[in-house]
Amino acid sequence: MKLFKQLGVALVLVLNVTAMGAAEIKTDVDAILALGAEMSNVRGMLEDYTIIGAKIKFKHPDERLKASIAEYEETMGNLKKQFKDDATIQKSVNESLTAWKPIKKALETAQTQTDTKKMKEQALFIHGNIRSVIKEAANMKAYLLGKATNFKDIKELNAAIEIAASARRLSAHYMMKMWNLDDPTIDKHWKKGVKIYTDSIATLKKSPFYKDVAFKKLLDKTESMLQYFTMAYDMDGTYMPSVVHDKASTAFEAANKMSKMILAKK
Repeated sequence: MKLFKQLGVALVLVLNVTAMGAAEIKTDVDAILALGAEMSNVRGMLEDYTIIGAKIKFKHPDERLKASIAEYEETMGNLKKQFKDDATIQKSVNESLTAWKPIKKALETAQTQTDTKKMKEQALFIHGNIRSVIKEAANMKAYLLGKATNFKDIKELNAAIEIAASARRLSAHYMMKMWNLDDPTIDKHWKKGVKIYTDSIATLKKSPFYKDVAFKKLLDKTESMLQYFTMAYDMDGTYMPSVVHDKASTAFEAANKMSKMILAKK
């Protein structure tokens, strides 16, 4: 079917350009995938800021942060252009960009700030306010998924997208705990992320996709990553930021591959 071909091509585009910038958005499908990517990307910014603040250097977190900021802004610009006649999307994009301005300013202090106390203050601000940006991305994704009446695997696609986003969420909150940020909501948000991740795995295990050997292998991999995250989070005083970051990336990539398989179904 034409829709499935569009979905498959769109996901390949998103996966291929993530490291270089935002994906081009021409259809609702492009937008759904780009918004799912941004839900992960924005959480990755918080993680990278925390890593930089904790003075842990691996895989150039400063460069990742800079690229992530540019990607978010390009994605919002693409959405605004593609959906210029859609009042719902325009409202969400504008609200997201309004919430984004002070967050971007705080994120950019990673480039010049050396005072750990001040960076922790900025990290607390980012953590406290970044959900407004993520919320609008989630709202737009849900709105566009709701319009996709001729695509029956919406629940499964959303579960795969949420696993990718949750992996970044858990990694970011692990880093905040490691850095000893004075934020009483970290545990609450961690538990919420674990629940979303767990529920998403359960959804996909119940789906026909889990009968596919390759899909099962990917989903089982994301589940093993979740088990590692929960174990690592409970090991107070012993932190392995580079391992957690890499495992979050592994889960993110596996979830994106599952999305591709869901979209490729005919």
